[in-house]
Amino acid sequence: MKMAIVKSAKPENIGQLVALADRIFRKPGQTSMGTAYAQLFANENADRLLMVEEDGQPVSLVGLLPARLSVAGCTIPVVSMGSVCTDMAYRGRNYADLLVKRSIARCAEEGAQLLLISGTRGLYLRNDGMEVGGLKRFAIRSAGELPSSAETEAYAMRPYDGAGDRAAMLRLMESDGAYYMRTDAELEQLIRSAAFLSNYPAEQHIWLSFTADGEAAAYAVFGSVKKKDGESVVEIVEYAGGDEAVIGLLGHIAGMFGFQPLSFPVMAARASLAEALVTAGCSFTEETIPGTIRMIDFQGLWKTLRPYMEQQLGEAALSELSLTEVGGGCRIAYKGETLTVGNRGATALLFNGPSIVGQGELKQVLSRMFPLPFPFTESLNFV
Repeated sequence: MKMAIVKSAKPENIGQLVALADRIFRKPGQTSMGTAYAQLFANENADRLLMVEEDGQPVSLVGLLPARLSVAGCTIPVVSMGSVCTDMAYRGRNYADLLVKRSIARCAEEGAQLLLISGTRGLYLRNDGMEVGGLKRFAIRSAGELPSSAETEAYAMRPYDGAGDRAAMLRLMESDGAYYMRTDAELEQLIRSAAFLSNYPAEQHIWLSFTADGEAAAYAVFGSVKKKDGESVVEIVEYAGGDEAVIGLLGHIAGMFGFQPLSFPVMAARASLAEALVTAGCSFTEETIPGTIRMIDFQGLWKTLRPYMEQQLGEAALSELSLTEVGGGCRIAYKGETLTVGNRGATALLFNGPSIVGQGELKQVLSRMFPLPFPFTESLNFV
Protein backbone atom coordinates (compact mmCIF):
# COMPACT_ATOMS: atom_id res chain seq x y z
CA MET A 1 0.00 0.00 0.00
CA LYS A 2 1.34 3.41 -0.98
CA MET A 3 1.27 6.41 1.35
CA ALA A 4 -1.88 8.54 1.25
CA ILE A 5 -1.33 12.01 -0.23
CA VAL A 6 -3.65 14.94 0.50
CA LYS A 7 -3.66 17.52 -2.28
CA SER A 8 -5.64 19.76 -4.58
CA ALA A 9 -6.62 18.24 -7.89
CA LYS A 10 -5.27 19.23 -11.28
CA PRO A 11 -7.34 19.25 -14.47
CA GLU A 12 -5.95 15.84 -15.42
CA ASN A 13 -7.45 14.39 -12.19
CA ILE A 14 -11.01 15.51 -12.91
CA GLY A 15 -12.01 12.46 -14.94
CA GLN A 16 -11.02 10.15 -12.08
CA LEU A 17 -12.78 12.35 -9.52
CA VAL A 18 -15.99 12.38 -11.55
CA ALA A 19 -15.77 8.59 -11.81
CA LEU A 20 -15.35 8.36 -8.02
CA ALA A 21 -18.35 10.65 -7.41
CA ASP A 22 -20.44 8.71 -9.93
CA ARG A 23 -19.67 5.42 -8.17
CA ILE A 24 -20.87 6.84 -4.87
CA PHE A 25 -23.78 9.06 -5.87
CA ARG A 26 -25.14 7.79 -9.19
CA LYS A 27 -27.07 4.78 -10.41
CA PRO A 28 -26.84 3.46 -13.98
CA GLY A 29 -28.59 5.83 -16.36
CA GLN A 30 -28.38 8.89 -14.12
CA THR A 31 -26.71 12.07 -15.32
CA SER A 32 -23.00 12.00 -14.48
CA MET A 33 -21.87 14.21 -11.61
CA GLY A 34 -19.47 15.85 -14.04
CA THR A 35 -22.42 17.04 -16.14
CA ALA A 36 -24.83 17.88 -13.32
CA TYR A 37 -22.15 19.72 -11.35
CA ALA A 38 -20.28 21.16 -14.30
CA GLN A 39 -19.10 24.28 -12.47
CA LEU A 40 -17.72 22.23 -9.58
CA PHE A 41 -15.86 19.81 -11.86
CA ALA A 42 -14.69 22.46 -14.34
CA ASN A 43 -10.99 22.58 -15.20
CA GLU A 44 -10.74 26.10 -13.80
CA ASN A 45 -12.07 24.85 -10.44
CA ALA A 46 -9.75 21.84 -10.23
CA ASP A 47 -7.62 23.43 -7.52
CA ARG A 48 -10.67 23.52 -5.22
CA LEU A 49 -11.31 19.80 -5.56
CA LEU A 50 -9.47 18.49 -2.50
CA MET A 51 -8.56 14.84 -2.66
CA VAL A 52 -6.73 12.01 -0.96
CA GLU A 53 -4.65 9.95 -3.36
CA GLU A 54 -3.69 6.40 -2.45
CA ASP A 55 -2.41 3.54 -4.58
CA GLY A 56 -1.96 6.06 -7.37
CA GLN A 57 -5.62 7.08 -7.60
CA PRO A 58 -8.01 9.52 -5.88
CA VAL A 59 -9.96 7.70 -3.16
CA SER A 60 -11.60 10.57 -1.24
CA LEU A 61 -13.00 13.91 -2.39
CA VAL A 62 -14.38 17.19 -1.06
CA GLY A 63 -15.53 19.68 -3.69
CA LEU A 64 -15.54 23.43 -3.07
CA LEU A 65 -17.12 26.10 -5.27
CA PRO A 66 -17.00 29.83 -4.48
CA ALA A 67 -20.09 32.00 -4.85
CA ARG A 68 -21.36 35.41 -3.85
CA LEU A 69 -24.60 36.06 -2.03
CA SER A 70 -26.47 39.34 -2.02
CA VAL A 71 -28.16 39.77 1.36
CA ALA A 72 -30.02 43.02 1.97
CA GLY A 73 -27.70 44.74 -0.50
CA CYS A 74 -24.48 43.36 1.03
CA THR A 75 -22.24 41.03 -0.99
CA ILE A 76 -21.11 38.01 1.06
CA PRO A 77 -18.32 35.77 -0.28
CA VAL A 78 -19.20 32.14 0.45
CA VAL A 79 -18.04 28.68 -0.56
CA SER A 80 -20.36 25.75 -1.23
CA MET A 81 -19.18 22.24 -0.33
CA GLY A 82 -20.46 19.11 -2.02
CA SER A 83 -19.60 15.78 -3.66
CA VAL A 84 -18.04 14.66 -0.37
CA CYS A 85 -17.24 10.98 -0.74
CA THR A 86 -14.73 8.21 -0.12
CA ASP A 87 -14.32 5.02 -2.13
CA MET A 88 -15.86 2.07 -0.29
CA ALA A 89 -12.53 0.23 -0.13
CA TYR A 90 -10.81 3.15 1.63
CA ARG A 91 -13.35 4.09 4.28
CA GLY A 92 -12.59 4.07 7.99
CA ARG A 93 -9.32 5.96 7.55
CA ASN A 94 -10.65 9.42 8.49
CA TYR A 95 -9.97 10.81 5.02
CA ALA A 96 -13.23 12.76 4.73
CA ASP A 97 -12.68 14.46 8.09
CA LEU A 98 -9.15 15.35 7.06
CA LEU A 99 -10.40 16.90 3.82
CA VAL A 100 -13.22 18.81 5.53
CA LYS A 101 -10.73 20.35 7.95
CA ARG A 102 -8.43 21.20 5.05
CA SER A 103 -11.42 22.72 3.24
CA ILE A 104 -12.27 24.99 6.17
CA ALA A 105 -8.70 26.28 6.20
CA ARG A 106 -8.84 26.78 2.43
CA CYS A 107 -12.05 28.81 2.73
CA ALA A 108 -10.37 31.11 5.24
CA GLU A 109 -7.34 31.51 2.96
CA GLU A 110 -9.58 32.53 0.06
CA GLY A 111 -11.51 35.12 2.07
CA ALA A 112 -14.83 33.28 2.29
CA GLN A 113 -17.01 34.29 5.22
CA LEU A 114 -19.42 31.33 5.24
CA LEU A 115 -19.21 27.69 4.17
CA LEU A 116 -22.49 26.22 2.88
CA ILE A 117 -22.49 22.43 3.11
CA SER A 118 -24.99 20.27 1.23
CA GLY A 119 -25.51 17.75 3.99
CA THR A 120 -26.18 17.24 7.68
CA ARG A 121 -23.85 14.33 8.45
CA GLY A 122 -22.06 14.07 11.77
CA LEU A 123 -18.89 14.73 9.79
CA TYR A 124 -20.03 18.32 9.25
CA LEU A 125 -21.54 18.83 12.70
CA ARG A 126 -18.28 17.73 14.34
CA ASN A 127 -16.51 20.42 12.35
CA ASP A 128 -18.81 23.21 13.57
CA GLY A 129 -21.33 23.02 10.75
CA MET A 130 -24.80 23.81 12.09
CA GLU A 131 -28.41 23.25 11.08
CA VAL A 132 -29.78 26.76 11.51
CA GLY A 133 -32.21 29.31 10.14
CA GLY A 134 -35.78 28.71 9.19
CA LEU A 135 -38.26 28.32 6.38
CA LYS A 136 -41.83 27.20 5.89
CA ARG A 137 -42.26 24.30 3.48
CA PHE A 138 -45.81 24.31 2.15
CA ALA A 139 -47.53 21.17 0.86
CA ILE A 140 -49.99 22.37 -1.78
CA ARG A 141 -52.21 19.54 -2.99
CA SER A 142 -54.27 21.41 -5.56
CA ALA A 143 -54.61 24.81 -7.19
CA GLY A 144 -57.84 25.21 -5.24
CA GLU A 145 -55.89 25.53 -1.98
CA LEU A 146 -54.07 28.63 -3.19
CA PRO A 147 -55.20 32.22 -2.59
CA SER A 148 -57.29 33.36 -5.53
CA SER A 149 -57.78 36.89 -6.79
CA ALA A 150 -57.96 38.82 -10.03
CA GLU A 151 -54.25 39.58 -9.63
CA THR A 152 -53.15 35.94 -9.35
CA GLU A 153 -55.17 34.99 -12.44
CA ALA A 154 -54.13 37.91 -14.64
CA TYR A 155 -50.85 36.50 -15.94
CA ALA A 156 -49.94 34.72 -19.16
CA MET A 157 -47.59 31.76 -18.68
CA ARG A 158 -45.17 29.84 -20.85
CA PRO A 159 -42.04 27.67 -20.55
CA TYR A 160 -38.50 29.07 -20.48
CA ASP A 161 -37.18 30.07 -23.89
CA GLY A 162 -33.51 31.00 -23.74
CA ALA A 163 -31.42 34.14 -23.37
CA GLY A 164 -34.21 36.70 -23.22
CA ASP A 165 -35.86 34.80 -20.40
CA ARG A 166 -32.57 34.53 -18.51
CA ALA A 167 -32.31 38.32 -18.47
CA ALA A 168 -35.81 38.46 -17.00
CA MET A 169 -34.97 35.75 -14.46
CA LEU A 170 -31.88 37.64 -13.33
CA ARG A 171 -33.91 40.83 -12.94
CA LEU A 172 -36.61 39.06 -10.92
CA MET A 173 -34.03 37.27 -8.79
CA GLU A 174 -32.26 40.53 -8.01
CA SER A 175 -35.50 42.01 -6.70
CA ASP A 176 -35.34 39.55 -3.78
CA GLY A 177 -33.73 40.56 -0.50
CA ALA A 178 -31.39 37.55 -0.55
CA TYR A 179 -30.12 35.67 -3.60
CA TYR A 180 -27.13 34.01 -5.28
CA MET A 181 -25.37 36.50 -7.55
CA ARG A 182 -24.98 35.15 -11.10
CA THR A 183 -23.90 36.25 -14.53
CA ASP A 184 -25.96 35.32 -17.58
CA ALA A 185 -23.35 32.69 -18.50
CA GLU A 186 -23.46 31.20 -15.01
CA LEU A 187 -27.25 31.06 -15.03
CA GLU A 188 -27.21 29.39 -18.45
CA GLN A 189 -24.83 26.73 -17.12
CA LEU A 190 -26.87 26.19 -13.96
CA ILE A 191 -30.06 25.73 -15.97
CA ARG A 192 -28.35 23.28 -18.31
CA SER A 193 -26.83 21.30 -15.42
CA ALA A 194 -30.07 20.95 -13.40
CA ALA A 195 -27.93 19.79 -10.47
CA PHE A 196 -30.44 19.43 -7.66
CA LEU A 197 -33.12 17.60 -9.64
CA SER A 198 -30.52 15.30 -11.24
CA ASN A 199 -30.05 13.69 -7.83
CA TYR A 200 -33.48 12.00 -7.87
CA PRO A 201 -33.36 11.94 -10.98
CA ALA A 202 -36.11 14.20 -12.30
CA GLU A 203 -36.71 16.30 -15.38
CA GLN A 204 -36.27 20.02 -14.76
CA HIS A 205 -38.93 22.49 -15.91
CA ILE A 206 -38.86 26.29 -15.91
CA TRP A 207 -41.93 28.43 -16.45
CA LEU A 208 -42.41 32.19 -16.43
CA SER A 209 -45.48 34.37 -16.00
CA PHE A 210 -46.02 37.68 -17.77
CA THR A 211 -48.19 40.74 -17.30
CA ALA A 212 -50.62 41.87 -20.00
CA ASP A 213 -47.95 44.17 -21.45
CA GLY A 214 -45.45 41.31 -21.74
CA GLU A 215 -43.23 42.05 -18.74
CA ALA A 216 -41.95 39.00 -16.85
CA ALA A 217 -43.58 38.88 -13.42
CA ALA A 218 -42.31 35.59 -11.94
CA TYR A 219 -40.46 32.39 -12.71
CA ALA A 220 -40.22 28.97 -11.11
CA VAL A 221 -37.84 26.02 -11.50
CA PHE A 222 -39.39 22.67 -10.61
CA GLY A 223 -39.58 18.95 -11.26
CA SER A 224 -41.63 15.91 -10.32
CA VAL A 225 -39.59 13.67 -8.01
CA LYS A 226 -40.28 10.31 -6.44
CA LYS A 227 -39.56 10.30 -2.72
CA LYS A 228 -38.21 7.33 -0.76
CA ASP A 229 -41.74 6.46 0.40
CA GLY A 230 -42.81 6.16 -3.25
CA GLU A 231 -44.90 9.35 -3.32
CA SER A 232 -44.38 11.68 -6.27
CA VAL A 233 -43.99 15.33 -5.33
CA VAL A 234 -43.37 18.44 -7.43
CA GLU A 235 -40.31 20.09 -5.88
CA ILE A 236 -40.15 23.85 -6.42
CA VAL A 237 -36.39 24.36 -6.56
CA GLU A 238 -36.29 28.10 -7.13
CA TYR A 239 -38.60 31.01 -7.86
CA ALA A 240 -38.73 34.80 -7.86
CA GLY A 241 -41.26 37.53 -8.54
CA GLY A 242 -44.12 39.29 -6.83
CA ASP A 243 -46.34 37.34 -4.45
CA GLU A 244 -49.43 37.36 -6.69
CA ALA A 245 -47.42 36.34 -9.75
CA VAL A 246 -45.69 33.52 -7.88
CA ILE A 247 -49.00 32.24 -6.52
CA GLY A 248 -50.51 32.35 -9.99
CA LEU A 249 -47.57 30.35 -11.33
CA LEU A 250 -47.98 27.78 -8.54
CA GLY A 251 -51.59 27.31 -9.57
CA HIS A 252 -50.50 26.64 -13.15
CA ILE A 253 -47.84 24.15 -12.02
CA ALA A 254 -50.37 22.35 -9.81
CA GLY A 255 -52.61 21.97 -12.85
CA MET A 256 -49.73 20.54 -14.91
CA PHE A 257 -49.16 17.66 -12.49
CA GLY A 258 -52.69 16.73 -11.49
CA PHE A 259 -52.79 15.07 -8.10
CA GLN A 260 -49.11 15.45 -7.24
CA PRO A 261 -48.63 17.86 -4.32
CA LEU A 262 -46.25 20.80 -4.62
CA SER A 263 -43.41 21.12 -2.11
CA PHE A 264 -42.89 24.86 -1.89
CA PRO A 265 -40.22 26.41 0.40
CA VAL A 266 -40.65 29.98 1.61
CA MET A 267 -37.72 31.63 3.35
CA ALA A 268 -38.31 33.99 6.25
CA ALA A 269 -37.46 37.01 4.09
CA ARG A 270 -40.67 36.41 2.09
CA ALA A 271 -42.99 36.81 5.06
CA SER A 272 -45.87 38.30 3.05
CA LEU A 273 -45.91 35.31 0.67
CA ALA A 274 -45.92 32.89 3.59
CA GLU A 275 -48.69 34.86 5.28
CA ALA A 276 -50.86 34.75 2.14
CA LEU A 277 -50.49 30.96 1.93
CA VAL A 278 -51.12 30.44 5.64
CA THR A 279 -54.21 32.66 5.52
CA ALA A 280 -55.53 30.59 2.61
CA GLY A 281 -55.18 27.47 4.76
CA CYS A 282 -52.16 25.87 3.05
CA SER A 283 -50.43 23.39 5.35
CA PHE A 284 -46.73 23.71 6.09
CA THR A 285 -43.88 22.41 8.20
CA GLU A 286 -41.12 24.45 9.82
CA GLU A 287 -37.60 23.48 8.72
CA THR A 288 -34.06 24.75 9.00
CA ILE A 289 -32.14 25.99 5.96
CA PRO A 290 -31.21 22.85 3.96
CA GLY A 291 -27.76 21.49 4.74
CA THR A 292 -25.40 22.93 7.31
CA ILE A 293 -23.66 26.29 7.60
CA ARG A 294 -20.17 26.76 8.99
CA MET A 295 -18.90 30.19 10.05
CA ILE A 296 -15.51 30.99 8.52
CA ASP A 297 -14.91 34.68 9.26
CA PHE A 298 -17.36 36.28 11.67
CA GLN A 299 -15.42 39.54 11.94
CA GLY A 300 -15.26 39.87 8.17
CA LEU A 301 -18.95 39.08 7.82
CA TRP A 302 -19.80 41.64 10.51
CA LYS A 303 -17.99 44.30 8.47
CA THR A 304 -19.68 43.15 5.26
CA LEU A 305 -23.09 43.48 6.90
CA ARG A 306 -22.49 46.99 8.24
CA PRO A 307 -24.73 48.71 5.62
CA TYR A 308 -27.55 46.30 6.52
CA MET A 309 -26.97 46.92 10.23
CA GLU A 310 -27.13 50.68 9.72
CA GLN A 311 -30.35 50.28 7.78
CA GLN A 312 -31.87 48.22 10.61
CA LEU A 313 -30.54 50.22 13.56
CA GLY A 314 -29.70 53.70 12.35
CA GLU A 315 -26.28 55.31 12.49
CA ALA A 316 -26.50 56.41 16.14
CA ALA A 317 -27.34 52.97 17.54
CA LEU A 318 -24.81 51.26 15.28
CA SER A 319 -22.06 53.55 16.56
CA GLU A 320 -22.67 52.12 20.05
CA LEU A 321 -22.37 48.51 18.83
CA SER A 322 -18.91 46.95 18.60
CA LEU A 323 -17.29 43.61 17.81
CA THR A 324 -13.83 42.75 19.10
CA GLU A 325 -11.78 39.58 18.96
CA VAL A 326 -11.15 37.82 22.26
CA GLY A 327 -9.46 34.51 22.96
CA GLY A 328 -11.21 31.88 20.86
CA GLY A 329 -14.13 34.06 19.85
CA CYS A 330 -15.61 37.54 19.51
CA ARG A 331 -17.21 39.92 22.00
CA ILE A 332 -20.22 41.98 20.95
CA ALA A 333 -20.82 45.03 23.13
CA TYR A 334 -23.60 47.62 23.34
CA LYS A 335 -23.85 50.29 26.04
CA GLY A 336 -22.01 48.22 28.63
CA GLU A 337 -23.73 44.90 27.84
CA THR A 338 -21.65 42.17 26.22
CA LEU A 339 -22.07 38.82 24.51
CA THR A 340 -19.10 36.55 23.71
CA VAL A 341 -19.53 33.98 20.95
CA GLY A 342 -17.37 31.40 19.21
CA ASN A 343 -17.94 30.07 15.69
CA ARG A 344 -21.04 28.10 16.65
CA GLY A 345 -22.48 30.90 18.74
CA ALA A 346 -21.92 33.39 15.93
CA THR A 347 -23.67 31.09 13.44
CA ALA A 348 -26.62 30.60 15.78
CA LEU A 349 -26.88 34.35 16.38
CA LEU A 350 -26.94 35.27 12.69
CA PHE A 351 -29.40 32.59 11.59
CA ASN A 352 -31.54 31.93 14.67
CA GLY A 353 -31.41 35.31 16.38
CA PRO A 354 -30.10 36.16 19.86
CA SER A 355 -30.69 33.65 22.64
CA ILE A 356 -29.64 36.02 25.43
CA VAL A 357 -31.52 35.52 28.67
CA GLY A 358 -33.45 38.61 29.72
CA GLN A 359 -34.57 41.67 27.80
CA GLY A 360 -31.58 44.01 27.86
CA GLU A 361 -30.80 46.57 25.18
CA LEU A 362 -28.18 44.35 23.52
CA LYS A 363 -30.76 41.64 22.90
CA GLN A 364 -33.20 44.19 21.49
CA VAL A 365 -30.56 45.59 19.13
CA LEU A 366 -29.45 42.17 17.91
CA SER A 367 -33.07 41.09 17.42
CA ARG A 368 -33.58 43.97 14.98
CA MET A 369 -30.84 42.52 12.74
CA PHE A 370 -31.00 38.76 13.19
CA PRO A 371 -32.05 36.23 11.98
CA LEU A 372 -30.38 37.38 8.79
CA PRO A 373 -32.33 37.16 5.51
CA PHE A 374 -30.87 34.30 3.47
CA PRO A 375 -31.44 32.55 0.14
CA PHE A 376 -32.74 29.01 -0.24
CA THR A 377 -29.72 26.73 -0.66
CA GLU A 378 -31.28 23.81 -2.59
CA SER A 379 -31.66 26.07 -5.62
CA LEU A 380 -30.01 26.01 -9.04
CA ASN A 381 -26.77 26.78 -7.16
CA PHE A 382 -26.95 23.56 -5.14
CA VAL A 383 -23.56 21.83 -4.94
